[in-house]
Amino acid sequence: MAARWEQVRQEWRQNRRFRLGLLVVLLVLGLQGVLMLSDRQKVLAEGYEREAALLDRLTEASRESAWPERADQAEAALAAARDTVPQVSSAGLAQAELQAWLSGQAASGGLQDPRVRVESTLDVPGQAELWQVIARLDAVVPPGRLEGFLRALSTGLPWIQAERLEVTEGRDTRLGVIVRAYYRKPAAPGAAGAAPAPNAPAADGAIQ
Repeated sequence: MAARWEQVRQEWRQNRRFRLGLLVVLLVLGLQGVLMLSDRQKVLAEGYEREAALLDRLTEASRESAWPERADQAEAALAAARDTVPQVSSAGLAQAELQAWLSGQAASGGLQDPRVRVESTLDVPGQAELWQVIARLDAVVPPGRLEGFLRALSTGLPWIQAERLEVTEGRDTRLGVIVRAYYRKPAAPGAAGAAPAPNAPAADGAIQ
């Protein structure tokens, strides 16, 4: 190691080109370090400005006296939205309602050979007052009928949502659509039942 350093010192003393090259390298490294520090300072300054602006907005908002009123309005709007969810008296009636609705849309849309299969009613995770039902409709679509049926299907939003749509064209255009529907449980405690409602159509198989 000592011999190596001695060789470097001799090169430094004797080779002017070596000294200039080393100085250029040091200069470039120094400039790069300065630029990196400048970029870092710019990022920190921009972050500080954003945080300061956010703090100013929050401070200004905290001075407003309308927040309790707005919270009440938001709570009332949420309650009103929940009230628009169709209410059924039992889990079986939820299945029957969805099956009847899908069958009605198929009939009004002029679909041929409609077949509706409904899954069991399930609770909605995190929403103890709601049920959800999944159903599938399979049918043959006559020419010119698909667009009208899809418009009719959208009338169920937001509580009846089409999750999957399959259209197969061939000699006949075949349609397969899977929907998820939400229903409100009875308001009275213990009134909800798992048994099918009287005269409710029974599900005829699992949905694939």
